[in-house]
Amino acid sequence: MSGCEASTSMRRGDRTRARGAVREAMECATTAARSWTDVGALSAEALRGAVFDEHSAWWKLASPLFAFSVAPYLLFLKRMNEAESASEEMRQAFATLLLFVLISIPAEAYTKSAYGEVLSNIDALHFLIQSAISLTNLRILLAFRDQRAGEATGGDATFAAPFVGRPGRVVEAFAGVGLLATSLLLSLDERLLTIPATAPVPVSSFVDHFRMWADNFELSTSALLGLPRPAANALSVPTWGVHIFSLVEWLLAMGLVWDYAERDRGDDKGWRTLTWGMLPLHASGICACTQHFFGNPASLDWLVAAQGAFTMMGNVGMCVAAGELAQNSARETPVTEPASQSAVDSQGVVLDESESSWWDFDVENFGTKLWAEDDDGVFITKVALLSLAVAAGVRGLSLYLSPQFDPVDGSWKDYTNIIAFSMVSTPLVLNIEKWRRREQLVITRAALAAVYSSAIDAQEGEKEEIEC
Repeated sequence: MSGCEASTSMRRGDRTRARGAVREAMECATTAARSWTDVGALSAEALRGAVFDEHSAWWKLASPLFAFSVAPYLLFLKRMNEAESASEEMRQAFATLLLFVLISIPAEAYTKSAYGEVLSNIDALHFLIQSAISLTNLRILLAFRDQRAGEATGGDATFAAPFVGRPGRVVEAFAGVGLLATSLLLSLDERLLTIPATAPVPVSSFVDHFRMWADNFELSTSALLGLPRPAANALSVPTWGVHIFSLVEWLLAMGLVWDYAERDRGDDKGWRTLTWGMLPLHASGICACTQHFFGNPASLDWLVAAQGAFTMMGNVGMCVAAGELAQNSARETPVTEPASQSAVDSQGVVLDESESSWWDFDVENFGTKLWAEDDDGVFITKVALLSLAVAAGVRGLSLYLSPQFDPVDGSWKDYTNIIAFSMVSTPLVLNIEKWRRREQLVITRAALAAVYSSAIDAQEGEKEEIEC
């Protein structure tokens, strides 16, 4: 073969190999595209399943309520931006609640896809999502608390710490770091984390020792207290802690919103209405805790529907309140101080609001009376320690009673729904009665002020007639 023929043959072979390589690349690209399409379809299906969960009739009812409750909350945020009586920090704090929505839906979809479980049955992921709620509630709480501190000192709380930024940022940062560290430790659960054989020895050794220590601590503590071994889906103390902490934070925020209306806005009805709108959202959290208390049995799925209904009611109520605040901005009402610290009840008996009552020891008053003078760090530390103590007690009681409420052979299994209903309705009724009493005090105080003002006007009129 001549050199020319050999060269031609080589070029033909190169072109053939090049065309083969192109075909292989195109096939790989097509396969990859199909794979990504399948993954996208799976992800979209998982997200749809997380938003519209239909694995039971109650979940089928609850899912649209949760999904569509976002609409009134978005309208609430819009109206809050139009309310001149709301500070910029208050607006931003309420807006951060959307963070929970953005995190919870993908997390629920991932949990169902990866583990075939609802998120509340995987403790580490459950803690992470509940921590997002706790942090957003914390920011709302601190926004009103720091506003109260700024008004008390005659300044603007937004500029109280120029070298740090807005008030509460340091407290929120420490809380976030603590929650993240706890979440990382909980994520060492063997259901979530598998240590590969190629992992460094110190890493695998640390994980194995931590898991062994956690199991031994759980067993020894349960044996010491006479408690049964927790079920796989039982909430840990940290997860119970952020649940209780979130409920306490929300109650404290409600009290500070009401306090803001009375102290700084001259009994602004719009802010009091906002407190009423926040009340169903607290009941929604109680529903979740009640279901967890009994181990998330299918017989209590109606609590999920109740939770969705309360969420929708709360968001609509807050939206209505924000609309009232926005309307008040157009006809800004001058701030007035209450004319008296007394109020008259329907029987004409004069009540002295300065006297303590059992209402003063309610959770809301930790923020407005009992611990009102503490700085943010001390205040939140006290609330966190109180919440952890309550959480430990609630978890212990839940484990202690779990055999009695076992859905198969528990001696109290027939009373589970009745007791669960009582656990939700009792704090709800007490909350309604508490805020009704406070609303009545505002109304009667305003009536007393009007009577007092009329009497003063009458006296001045009589003086003018005598002088004439």
